Formats: sequence, C-alpha cells, structure tokens
Amino acid sequence: MKKFLSLVLALVMTMSLVTVSAGAKDFSDDGSITYKEAVDVISGIGVVDGYSGGDFKPTEVLTRGAAAKIICNLILGPTTASYLSADTAPFKDVPVTNVFAGYITYCSQQGIINGYADGTFRPTATLSGNAFMKMLLGALGYDSAIEGYTGANWTVAVIKQAAGIGLDDGNDEFVGSKAVTREEAALYAFNMLQATMVEYDAKTSVDINGATVTIAGDKAKEVAQGSYDNNMHKPNLQFAERYFDKLDKTETTDDFARPATKWTFKGDKIGTYADAADVTYTSNVKLGDIYSDLDMSEKDKNAEVYYNGVEADDVAVSKGNTVKVSSSSANNKLVADGSTVEVFYDEDNNDVTICIIDTYVGTISSKEEKVSDPYVVVNSESLVTEKDASTSVSISGSKARFETNTDNFEEDDVVLFTYSQSADEIKSVVKAESVEGTLDKYTLGKNLTLADTEYKYSKNIAFSFGSETSMTTKSDYVIYLDTNGMVIYVDEQEFDASQYAYVLYTQSSNSRFGKDQVQLVMSDGSVKTVDTDDDYTSLEGTIVYYRADDKGEYALRQAANVHKNGSIVTTEDDRTYLISTNGVLRNGATDFDMKNTRAAITTKTGTTVYGNSETVFVVAESDARGKTDYSVYKGIKNAPTIMSDDPTTSPTVETKAVEMVYTTSGSSDVVTFAFIDATGAYVTNGKRDVVFLAAESATKMITDGDNNQYYLYNAVVDDEITTVKVKAAQDAGSVVLAGNDTVNQVVTNADYNNKGLLTSADAISTSDYTTLTGTGVWKLSGSYSIGLGGTTASASVRYTVASDAKMYYIDTDGVITKIDDVKNISSDSTATYIGLLDVTDGDIAYLFIQEVDNGKQEGAGSSGVVLSGISASYSSGTVTVTLTGTNAGQVYPVTISLVNGGTLVKLTTANVTGAATTTTATISAALSAGSTYMVTCGDQSFVLGV
Repeated sequence: MKKFLSLVLALVMTMSLVTVSAGAKDFSDDGSITYKEAVDVISGIGVVDGYSGGDFKPTEVLTRGAAAKIICNLILGPTTASYLSADTAPFKDVPVTNVFAGYITYCSQQGIINGYADGTFRPTATLSGNAFMKMLLGALGYDSAIEGYTGANWTVAVIKQAAGIGLDDGNDEFVGSKAVTREEAALYAFNMLQATMVEYDAKTSVDINGATVTIAGDKAKEVAQGSYDNNMHKPNLQFAERYFDKLDKTETTDDFARPATKWTFKGDKIGTYADAADVTYTSNVKLGDIYSDLDMSEKDKNAEVYYNGVEADDVAVSKGNTVKVSSSSANNKLVADGSTVEVFYDEDNNDVTICIIDTYVGTISSKEEKVSDPYVVVNSESLVTEKDASTSVSISGSKARFETNTDNFEEDDVVLFTYSQSADEIKSVVKAESVEGTLDKYTLGKNLTLADTEYKYSKNIAFSFGSETSMTTKSDYVIYLDTNGMVIYVDEQEFDASQYAYVLYTQSSNSRFGKDQVQLVMSDGSVKTVDTDDDYTSLEGTIVYYRADDKGEYALRQAANVHKNGSIVTTEDDRTYLISTNGVLRNGATDFDMKNTRAAITTKTGTTVYGNSETVFVVAESDARGKTDYSVYKGIKNAPTIMSDDPTTSPTVETKAVEMVYTTSGSSDVVTFAFIDATGAYVTNGKRDVVFLAAESATKMITDGDNNQYYLYNAVVDDEITTVKVKAAQDAGSVVLAGNDTVNQVVTNADYNNKGLLTSADAISTSDYTTLTGTGVWKLSGSYSIGLGGTTASASVRYTVASDAKMYYIDTDGVITKIDDVKNISSDSTATYIGLLDVTDGDIAYLFIQEVDNGKQEGAGSSGVVLSGISASYSSGTVTVTLTGTNAGQVYPVTISLVNGGTLVKLTTANVTGAATTTTATISAALSAGSTYMVTCGDQSFVLGV
C-alpha cells in the first residue's frame, strides 16, 4: 500500500497521518515537509541532516556534490563516509580541498556517477531527478552500460527502471528533468532503502577495434537474502538490510488504529507512520458508497470501526447499503461534517477498517522551551468526548502537552489538534487558518455567511463568547477553519480599547424626542450624544462596540464578556438619587478595592479580576454641582487607587459604593476596558499620558482655513512619536507655553478641543514622578543603568532605568528618535535631559535626551525675510502661494514639507520674486490626497490639507 497521500490530501496528512516519537528529529520547518516519513527515517539514520539553525529546508534544490555525499552515506554509512578524501582531483573543477571531493572520488571509482565530456563534474550545479535516480540505481547494483543508462536516450531507461522498482513512490508528480529538492532526495533514498539489490552473472569486457564491449551477464537478478536479517520483511535482500542492518521496519497500527509502519534504528524508535487510506471522507457516508468506492465484489459484514483509536461498533459494508457509518443503530453521533473518516481495505482478506478521527480546536495557553523536550500546552475550546459521544474527556495537565518545536507557536494561537483516546494524548497540533469579515447571516447549528461566503460548521465547532446565539449580524468576526475549510472556531474580531464605549443614557424613536439616540462615554473620556440606526435602550448601562457610517449614524453592539459589580443602574438626577452624591451610576459594591501598585482588583466580595499594562480605565467623578469629569488611564500602574473605605482615617470610615462595569479578555479574568464611577470614594491621582513637546521643532504661529491659531510641535504622546497642534491661546490653568521654541516641555493630563488642538495640560504630578533635569548623559556599566548630570561619568548620579522605560533622542532640529535599549545611549557631556523617576519603583520611566550643537547658528537661513501672512491652495500638481507684506524685487524662499508622523519632511523649495504688498506664485509639486503639508516662508507657515 502506498505510504503517501496525493497533494490534495496534504493538509489531512499534516494533521493526522503521522505519529512521531521523540526518536524522530524535530526540524523547525516540520510543517512545510511533505514527505515526513522519508525525511524522518533518512535523517534518523544520518544520511541527510538539517542545518545548524534547526531547519531542514525541504524545497531547497540538491547539488551534484551533495548528492554524491548522500550516496556515500547510504553505501558506507555516515561515519565511514565522513573519512573519505581525495589524493588527487577527481575532476578538473573538483580540487582535493573541495568539501565533496572525497565523496565524488568514491562514487566515480564505483561507477555510480560520471562527469561531463569536458572533464568537469560541476559539483555546485543542480541535479535532475533523472540523474539522482541513476545514482541510486547504481548504488543498488544496476550497471549503466548493461541497462542502457548511457547515450542520448539514457533518461528513458533510467525512468523506466526507477519507476518499475518504486523509487518515485510517493511523488505522483515526478518530473525527471526538474532539479531534485532536498525532501525529494530524501523520499527517493527512503524508497531505495526498501528496494531489492541486484547483481549480474559473471560478465566479460572485450576490446573490439578500440571499443569496449560487455558480453554475458546482461540481465540483473535480485540478490538473495543470505545471512542478512530480513528487517524489511520482503523477499530477497533490500538495500537497508545490507547497509543499515540496525534499521527495522515493522507493520503495526498507530494510536488511531490505522495500519501503519513503525521504524526503529539501533533500538530507538524513529516514528510510527500511518498508511495512506484507500478512501477518505469528511462527513458521514453510506456504507454502500464505501463498498462502491473500494470496488469491492464481496461484502464485509463485520467491518471494524474505530473512533479516535478506540474500537466502536462494527458495521456491514455491502452493496447498496444506505445505512451510514454513524447512525442511530451504530456509532450514533460519532461522525458529522468535519470528521475525518479514513477507510483501509485489505483486499487479500476482504477486511475493511474504518477509522474516525475528530479534529478539535484549542488555543496555546503556554509553551515550555527550557526543557529537553520542548512542548506547548493546549487549552481545548472544543468539547472532547468518548465514543459514546456524551462522556466528556478533560484535556488538562500532562494530557494538554504536545512536544514540538515551540518556535512554530505563540501564546493565544488558535490551533487544530487531534486526540487519541486509546493513547490518551494529543497526537498533532497545527495553527488554524482564519478569515475575517462581517457576519451576513447564520443558520443555527449548520452554517454562517461571512463577507458573502458561506461556511459549513465543523462537528466540533466552538465559540469564544460561549453561545452561537450571541452572534449578531452586521458585526465583525474572525472564523477559524479546519483542514476541510469548515468553521471550527468563531471569535469576535479583536478590538483595541479605543473602540469601546460606555452607554450612559438612551432614548428611542418612541420617546417624545422622536428619534433613536444614545449618550456614550468614549474611551478617551469624551461624552457624545449620537443618533443611532436602531433602538438601543436595552444596552443602557453596558459596554459596546460602535461603528459610525458616513452620515454620522452609529450602530452599536454589546461587547463580549461584560460584567458588573452589582445591580448597577443609571442614576437619575432627582431628589431621590442625586448625581452630585451618587455619581452617574448607583448600586455598586461597598468593598471595592483597586490599587495601582498591584494587578488584582476586588470588584466585590468574592470577585477578583486583574488589570495589566493594556487595560483602559475610564473613571467618573461627580462634584457637588452634579458636574461629572471622566478621566482615562491606560495600564493598572497608571490608574488611580480607588477604595470604598478611606484608609487615611482612623478608624477607617466607609465612604461610598463604587460601580464598575467592565469587559474581560475571553473567558479569562483579565480586564480589557473598565468604566468606574468613583464618586465619593477614596481616590488618589493616577498617572495619565505623558506628553513631550520638542522645542526646536516649534513652528511659527499657524492660522488655518478655519482661523484656528496654533503651533505645531514634534511630540511624544505616551509612547507614540507624533505631532501635536498646540493652541496659541491656552485655557486657564494650563502649564503649556504655546510657541515656546527654546525649552522642551513635559506635561500630563492633556486636553484637546474638537479641532484636535491641545488646549491645556497639567504639570507632572510629584506623587507620580520625580522630574530630573540637567546636562550630561553617561553610559555606565550594567544592563539598566545610566548616569545623569556631572561633567564626567564618575561625577554623574547613577539611576536604574525600568525595563519598559520610554526613551528618546531629540536632535537639534527637534526630530525625535526612539531609543530601544539603554545600551544604545552614548555618553554626551553637553546633552541636556528630562527624566521622570517613578516614585513607586524608583526607576526612570521616561527619558528625553536633547542633543546640543554648540556650533549651530540658530535662526540662520531666514535671510531677513519678514512677512505679515501666507496662504496656499493645491490643484492638479500645482501649489498656489500668496505672500502678504512682500517687497517688490525681493526674493522669498518658499518651502513645502510633508507632515509625517513626528517630523516635517522637506519636499521642495522655490524662490519667489516679490511684488509690492502681495505676491501670488505657483509652485509645481505632486502632493498626495489625504496628506497634510506645511508651506513656510520666513517666519510664516500655512498648513495645507490635500
């Protein structure tokens, strides 16, 4: 029976045909190896090996020199072959120093390989499949001269002989003229191990008129078994029995009860490999169809059926039988869409074996790399059952481990796995393919349509959000497919916290206002009242995803895994429940406890959840007048401490219930987004986003088309290099110096208006950070150490830098560059710095290093240009610029730059000759739609949106 499936079943083979033990080599690119059994055996006996990086590179082509090495390893064994050398160059292009010289010399002497007519061997040239087959036939004992492997038509004789003895078995698409790949070479060598050796009767060579002619012994005959062990279990002597007598092949069954071959070498198991099924199905099938597909002439009334390796109910495979493999009378509920049903037929004994193998879905919960046999841990999302289809099997503990190359997986990967109940272990794990899109419709228990494509449900489908009925159309999902293209896992499309909102109030079109509206608290702390496409009164008081159309109308969907710490409802501002004292929510928990020094959050008695660096907290606090402020914090370390009980009073006084509505990641207890009403509770200040403004990048005051006046700065907002528009007239209380181009500024709690202009910000809180400023930055020994201040390193103050510190260089033009590692900081006695020292951890959390060019003439290059105004427009590759306050005959340099991330990228500069008072000129420039540009001249700038 053939051992390899055709390419159309390659995916199924990857999932379940191979059961490999620790004896097989585990290459990092195992998943891309088609001929797994061949590669395992050939590498297991040392004939072909992988690369130093741990990969096998199966599709890399084989060179002629490497092929000679394989032949020598096969005939002499890897150890003996490694000692081969050449005293003289075997060919003129193969010096004795060539790494393959010894192998080429040996093969040439044995008549296995030949060179070219010009006296070369061309060791680095690729090798065709025909040429490699010729080498293998020579190693088996076939004589080139006798068999006709020479002359113009040598390939015909080679292909006929090689195919006749099965050297190309397993590659249904063998093309002898193509260069052979490494895995193809392994396949053909593997087949040769099991091929029978040949010899000839005594042959004589005579010289007739200068030509050598072989007479007698012109027919190859198989070599008798002799004294060699019959390890291949075939008549006469196979190649492996002569040259690899410790390699043993045993017919057996695998852990799914399929006919299989077990390979061992020197007593160590290489692996067990299932035979290719005679027919394979991916859903329930009639027994009469199996009879027809196997071309049977006699029924098997007691065909054995196995489910995940455990014997189930026998069935009758007979002509015209309309009963299916799984029916109410036998193997009930064991087969459905997505099941793999492999059928094996022993024609000699008229025995049919049916093996049902289920594919399940799970996620990688962890991986262990620092052990002798690395493994991943699979968290099953599917329900795994025994053969009764009802008794569940727990895939946990050691049963959830699968030994593999862990580089192929990451935590939280969605994977497909098979499980053998007979072995009680996972047998294969591969990453699942996914499709993203909007859900158009679904039919309960049958299928769904995503992005206009219908997908059937696989038998063991699972939903990350618990129930299929929780799906909503017009919402976005990620579906994962089994190897048959059926849906086996459905997950909500990942949203970052910016796509969440809390529904504070709702009204329907049936209200006195006559339309559907909601009031949302957005993830940035802003409050919006928006029109909606439906009545969402049922979503009041919960967290939603939202999407707005081009008309500004919002569609809402309740977020997955929403929890509350009480019977929370919206507070009505009336005499019974005042917002000024209760906040916008009520009926929360009076034992709420969240500290920014720890991850655990006690939402109420008996319930603990956890925040991490990605958790977004929106905290509401109402004042005595009923005005509510919404503050946003990212990361538990930056969030405020919030407690129902005030720990500063003695005895402790209970202050106020705290309401928390939050989402968690999947079924975990890690909070992704939380809306907290902390009105009246004990609250300390949390750490807000840090904003850095690079002084050297400040533009002159800009007036845009809407008469907004601002300065543009290169900036860092928390951990993102960007640009910030700083409103010229800051709000009262703001510490930002708008237009300041001499001193870098670091602020927090930045507020922006609806035009995207920064309107106010606060100074860095001393309860969060100690601000360090000065001159001199010094590289010190130690992975996370740096010296600040002083004229030398020894005179500086040593500080520890946090492993996740945010560090940046700012050059003399105000261009900001991120520093990925403290080791990349160079000592600079003239550089100035601003550092933020975390008062809790004592480590530097932020560091901004300003380069200083003492030779730079600041302001040079303006050429005394003074204008009173500038404006610009763009159309079809032309920028029209209007300068106000110009002098006739004076030259005005106009520069056009692209506003790109954290800097300005200069595109072109044109000299414009001024006219009296006002000058209009055109400049050729190809600008991109959707981008923003800066047009500058002298001390004037204009922002041009295209």
